[in-house]
Amino acid sequence: MDSLGKDFSNDQIDLASLPKYESVAYSSVSSTYLIKMNIQTGIFMLVLFTILGVLWFFQLNQWQTGILLAVVIAAFIFRFWNNYKLLQSLGYAVREKDIVYKRGFIFNKTTIVPFNRVQHVSISRGVWDKILGISNLNIFTAGGSGSDITIPGLDPKMALQLKEALAVKISKDEF
Repeated sequence: MDSLGKDFSNDQIDLASLPKYESVAYSSVSSTYLIKMNIQTGIFMLVLFTILGVLWFFQLNQWQTGILLAVVIAAFIFRFWNNYKLLQSLGYAVREKDIVYKRGFIFNKTTIVPFNRVQHVSISRGVWDKILGISNLNIFTAGGSGSDITIPGLDPKMALQLKEALAVKISKDEF
């Protein structure tokens, strides 16, 4: 017995009985998010082509220009393919006690945040988000300097619904 007169217990948990996050039905983000990523990629590639043009102007030889152009075009193609694959890999799910967010197709990463760890939730929208009509949901937990989960490319109404649902879950866990 401990000093409070209660028995201490620390029983082992059967790992097979734990819920499997892999079997969760994930909701996907808006396909408009792909447009945002492609616009950002296009702007980046425009900068690269401008730099290549400046180098060509300063008399880079044919081989150097050709190699740089090939690298830029390969990067351009890879980046657009990467954007498409990334959109397919993004998903989120709200469960009874937590929220699950997955991303990545080469390196998969899944983040599970229990509601009792959530400090606050916010919605953010950048310039491209406003133009394209999408939002980002930011979920902050204790001890972090930034958001622990940022779910990009959500319809603004869905982002607001998720924010309100999480706020209700947070307030239930506090009392």
